[in-house]
Amino acid sequence: MARSYVPAFDRINRRTYAAKWVLRQYGTATGWLEPGERAAFELIAAAVRGRAILDIGVGGGRTTPLLLSVSTDYRGIDYCPAMVDVARHRFPNVQFLEMDARRLDLGDGSIDLVAFTYNGIDSVDLAGRREILRNVHRVLRPAGYFVFSALNRQGTAHNDGWPDFSVFRGLGWSPNALVHALGRLVLGGVNRLCLRPLLKDEEDVAIGNISAHHFGLITLFLSLKAQLQELANVGFRVEAVFEPQGRRLAADGSEYSDAPWHHFVAHKPIGEQ
Repeated sequence: MARSYVPAFDRINRRTYAAKWVLRQYGTATGWLEPGERAAFELIAAAVRGRAILDIGVGGGRTTPLLLSVSTDYRGIDYCPAMVDVARHRFPNVQFLEMDARRLDLGDGSIDLVAFTYNGIDSVDLAGRREILRNVHRVLRPAGYFVFSALNRQGTAHNDGWPDFSVFRGLGWSPNALVHALGRLVLGGVNRLCLRPLLKDEEDVAIGNISAHHFGLITLFLSLKAQLQELANVGFRVEAVFEPQGRRLAADGSEYSDAPWHHFVAHKPIGEQ
């Protein structure tokens, strides 16, 4: 495994997640992102029905109704206070807490399903990622599940480039819309330029700047092989890996995949503490 880099992930990413336009986007998101995400959760839904669920990086609550349909024993957490406020406003009768996944204030073996969607685990550095995996393993009951998505070092998102002309897609000829799109294009260029010194690239791990939120995030990319090894190092066993469109890969990482990210289904073996 490559050495751990420690750029200013928190400072950069927290600032982006707290931006008003990002909060509006997260506060209106609904439903499954894609077939692969849905397949990952449907695989284990019966096993955790009615049991305790922890939803990490809940954002504006997109996954809240999806997981509440599995169990009402549910809580969502996020390390961005503004995101927690959005989720609470949207679902006032649901428990949401400000909490960092690297420091889970929960009892050992108290959760049956931990979810961490939308590649949220990639928003911290490698050392932080390992802390998250250790904490998730600790709070899970034996036979409990961890379902999450993560960016792929060999995937297409790793090489997102600027200019990102998709900001003009579907605008028509409205002058105001074109001006706003141009502003987003310029913002992406500024963010890309400012974050360029932080980018790193090795065979199995990289630090990249994806086009999401106008290149406002700095993110970690692991190869499929490296991600599986990180899970094994903590004590997880991987049951399934899905590409975004729903293709199921071999859980041992023996199949090559250039998907931009993967959805992982892992469990804590019975007998582990």
